[in-house]
Amino acid sequence: MARLRKSRKFFGAAGLHADAPGCPSGASADFFALDPRELFTEAAPLEVELGAGKGDFILERARMFPRHNFLAVELAGSVCQWLAIRVARSGLSNLRAVRADARSVVNLMLPAHSVRAFHIYFPDPWPKSRHSRHRLITASLIRGLARCLEPGGRAYLATDVQWYFEQAGALLHQGGFRIGEASVAGAQRTNFGRRFAAEGKAIYAGCFERAADAGVPAQCAPPAATV
Repeated sequence: MARLRKSRKFFGAAGLHADAPGCPSGASADFFALDPRELFTEAAPLEVELGAGKGDFILERARMFPRHNFLAVELAGSVCQWLAIRVARSGLSNLRAVRADARSVVNLMLPAHSVRAFHIYFPDPWPKSRHSRHRLITASLIRGLARCLEPGGRAYLATDVQWYFEQAGALLHQGGFRIGEASVAGAQRTNFGRRFAAEGKAIYAGCFERAADAGVPAQCAPPAATV
């Protein structure tokens, strides 16, 4: 239950706590669901960034695609405060932020088939074997991604760690995802992405599509794409 307790703070366009005046109807400090119909004023395809940090990528994308809705998920309290301030100041009605564990959001809180795209950029690889349980990208999370995504929905991934990308790609492949041709916009538009690109560091990125029939494994091997 610890992760669920950490998942209760919601920030809307005004950067407010869930039980503060002005939050979307249906939001409360004790909710355990994120219904896009309650979060946004207009129905639209939903994109979710897991580990949004201070929001460099998702703020830019929400401005670029006003006919899509965007949900920024960040767990770190101090970082999410910055994110909430930036979301509030943006005035964007198609952008919301939630302080939550990404695993709780994906596995428990979002409705099935409600998400057009997930963005996962530079998650902590936790390289030591004894810390592997802390890694975000696991078979369990990928099952959650497949559950949340629309048929044909996409998961965009970027990391500067080659073995982590290869491991994640293999798990996505096993979970019924196939390689898509779309470019990974966030690979160089997050804070880490810009920094690594400026340093000339390799970034491993890929777009993974949920098969129309999620029960059928993808028929292609994961790539080792570098941008």
